[in-house]
Amino acid sequence: MPKRELSQNVDPHLKHREIQEAFCLEQSQKITTPLKSILTIELNITELCNRKCVFCPRVDPKIYPNQNLNMDITVIRKLVEEVAEIGIFPRFSFSGFGEPILHKQIVEFVNIIHSRLPRHTIEINTNGDRLNAPIIADLFAAGLTYLYVNLYDGPEQITHFEKLMQEADIDQDRYKFRPHYEGEQSEFGLTLNNRSGTVNSPSINLLPLNTKLDRRCNYPYYKLLLDWNGDVLFCSNDWGRKIIIGNFLQLSLPDIWLHPKFEEIRMRLLKGDRGFAPCEKCNVNGLITGTESVRVLVSHYLKNETILISDVPIDLQKQFQL
Repeated sequence: MPKRELSQNVDPHLKHREIQEAFCLEQSQKITTPLKSILTIELNITELCNRKCVFCPRVDPKIYPNQNLNMDITVIRKLVEEVAEIGIFPRFSFSGFGEPILHKQIVEFVNIIHSRLPRHTIEINTNGDRLNAPIIADLFAAGLTYLYVNLYDGPEQITHFEKLMQEADIDQDRYKFRPHYEGEQSEFGLTLNNRSGTVNSPSINLLPLNTKLDRRCNYPYYKLLLDWNGDVLFCSNDWGRKIIIGNFLQLSLPDIWLHPKFEEIRMRLLKGDRGFAPCEKCNVNGLITGTESVRVLVSHYLKNETILISDVPIDLQKQFQL
C-alpha cells in the first residue's frame, strides 16, 4: 500500500473534534489525577451490525462474524459512577465495532450517563439504517449531545436524514453527516483505516501493512475502548482484540488506565516503536489528537519513577519542557 501522509486540516470533522478536546481539557484544568488524560471513552455495546462494508473487517465473516453479543447495563452503571467519583471529563462515544442503534437499551444507556453526568458529551456514531424520527427524538430526550450519521451509499442519503431530523425537531448543530462514500481519495485520517491490519480490500487499496510505520501513536494515551463484555482493549482500532488490558467489571478505572500493560505499550509507541501486533500492520496516523494526554501521562510516569527522562524522545522533552 502506498504510503500516504494525512493532513490534519482537511476533514471538516477534525475541527469539531479539536473543539471537543479543548472543552474536555478546559474542564479538567484543576484536576490532578492522571486519569484526566482520558478524553474519550468509546463504548462497543453490541457485536451486531446490519451491514458488511468493504472497508470493514465484517465484510469477511471468517475474519469478523456477526454475533448477538451485547453490553449489560451493569457495565454502564459502574462506568458512570467511577467517572463521577474521580471527577474527570471524557466524552462518551457509542461507536466501537457494531451498530449501536441495534442495542435494545441504547436510549436507557444514554439516559443513565446523562442523569449522573449532565455536563458530559454523549455521542453516537451510526450508519443510520435503523433510525426513524421517534428513535432520534427519544435519544435526544434521554440526553444525547451529538448524533453522527455515517453516509456510506451516496449524497442522496442527506435528504432522507435531514427530513428525519426535522421531523424529530433536532437543531442542526446537534447532528452531523459524514460522507464515507467518497472513498480513499477523500480519506481524512478519521474516515478510512485498515483496522489494525484486519481489513484486506485491494479494491479500495486498504490492506495490512507489510512494513510497520515508524511513527508514534497517541491512541492509548487518550482513548479507552470498553468492549461489550467489560474488557478494555488497548486501542479502539484493535479489531482482532490482540491486547486486552483487563476487565472493567473486575478492576477499577484507575487500575485499568494505569495498568502496567498500558504503560509498556505507551512507552513503546512514544518512541515510534510499532513492532508488535497489532500495531505492526496498522496504518492509523495516531497523531491527530491527544498530545496533551501524552504530556499528562509521561509526567505521571516520570514523577512516579516508572520511567526515566532518557526514555522520552528529545523533541518531546523540549515540547513538554521536561
